[in-house]
Amino acid sequence: MTKTIAAMLGAGMVAGLAQGCALPDASKFRDPIPQQGEAQIAVAGSQVGGGAGGTQGQSAQVRLAGLGGGGTNYATLYEFTRQITDGVDTGTFGIIAAIDAVTSYPPSSVNDSQATWGPGGDALDPINWKVVVKQVGDREFDYEVDGRPHGSSSDSDFKAIVTGHGYGKSHPSYRSGTLTVYGDVMAALDPTRSNGGTAKLTYDARAWPKTVTADITTSDGTGQWYDATVSHGEDGSGVLVLTALADASSPKDGTNENVDEKSRWDSTGAGRADVKMSGGDFGSKTVQASQCWGSTFAQVYYTDNVDYQPTAGSASACAFAQAEFDQ
Repeated sequence: MTKTIAAMLGAGMVAGLAQGCALPDASKFRDPIPQQGEAQIAVAGSQVGGGAGGTQGQSAQVRLAGLGGGGTNYATLYEFTRQITDGVDTGTFGIIAAIDAVTSYPPSSVNDSQATWGPGGDALDPINWKVVVKQVGDREFDYEVDGRPHGSSSDSDFKAIVTGHGYGKSHPSYRSGTLTVYGDVMAALDPTRSNGGTAKLTYDARAWPKTVTADITTSDGTGQWYDATVSHGEDGSGVLVLTALADASSPKDGTNENVDEKSRWDSTGAGRADVKMSGGDFGSKTVQASQCWGSTFAQVYYTDNVDYQPTAGSASACAFAQAEFDQ
């Protein structure tokens, strides 16, 4: 799914759809599109969260290797937390930016209830694109990014790749909404841009703490899925609650485990992750591990209940003293 939302909408879409003539004002149809950062689940140190160590395009994978390693490297559970959020955020950033770029131009057609950009696309793009925003209620809108094979002129060939729901600026729910990416549709149109799957984001950026929930389902036959909810504080602090079914072995062995994690970080980026793993290769055993990191994201404390790795560091160095395993 990461590959899908990371490379979905590109310059070809913007170039091909950014055209139009003088038409009635379409500003209200731009309002429901989320602004950058509103639908992203960034943690401290990520490419959206800011701070040291941000990277682009990390894949959303559960990694157990090196758990408790720490040292001068990033704390493993911090790294895992950032990989999960970066994997979603990198693609979401590109999607929102592309939709915003297209809709900043005059639409191809507009009336009181709908604005349409396209159809269009780059001459070398295997996909022909269209963006439609419809008013479906009082200051309430649905929007959709559709694609069809290059060369097709049939409207029936358009399939939804992105759908969303949002609100106008004067609506009390403005700056909240949903955004769904259909990677399987994208993969059918251009396999180089997608490995399938579905990602649904629900966001509320109306007040602090801002919250984003990402539900990610794979379609590669592995049965893996990830549900993550992040709350952002105004001072940069935050909380991530993650539930996943994923292959947590390294190297992967094709067996999925249940993974539940709660990560917390303060305004400096220092934080704590408490993770619980069971099923799969763990059998009837439930592994509980806690890891703390400082403001530079290096481990300051580690412990687990099965001696997977030896206890290291000092619990007194943790930014959050108490473990919280119950999600």
